[in-house]
Amino acid sequence: MSHLITIRWRNKRKIINVEKIVYVESYNRHLIICTETEKCEIVGKLGDFICLLPEGMFLSIHKNFAVNMKYISELSAEGAVMIDGTVLPVSVRRKTRALETFDRFCKERGDEQCIF
Repeated sequence: MSHLITIRWRNKRKIINVEKIVYVESYNRHLIICTETEKCEIVGKLGDFICLLPEGMFLSIHKNFAVNMKYISELSAEGAVMIDGTVLPVSVRRKTRALETFDRFCKERGDEQCIF
C-alpha cells in the first residue's frame, strides 16, 4: 500500500509517494526531498517531516539527514551509500543505533543472514 503526502512550496502543490523518497536533507529550516527521479524543496523541520513518514522505513543518520532504508546499499560509521551512489554522513552519536536499526530492517525484509 503506497503512502502519499502532499508538499507545498510557494504556489505549488506536489503529491509524493513516500516509498519513492530516497532521502531527506535539512538545511536552514528548509528540506530537500530527494526521490528516485527528482528533488523538491520545502520549508520545514526534519523532525516534523519524519513524523509524517511510516514508522520503520526511514532512518535518521545525522541531524540533517534521514534516509529510506530500502535505498541504502552500504552503511558504516563513515557514511551511508545510497543505491544512486550518493554518500551521506552518519553522525558519531547516531552510528551505533543506525547500524542496529538497519540490521533489524534487513532481517525483517528477509535478507540473507550476515556472515561475521
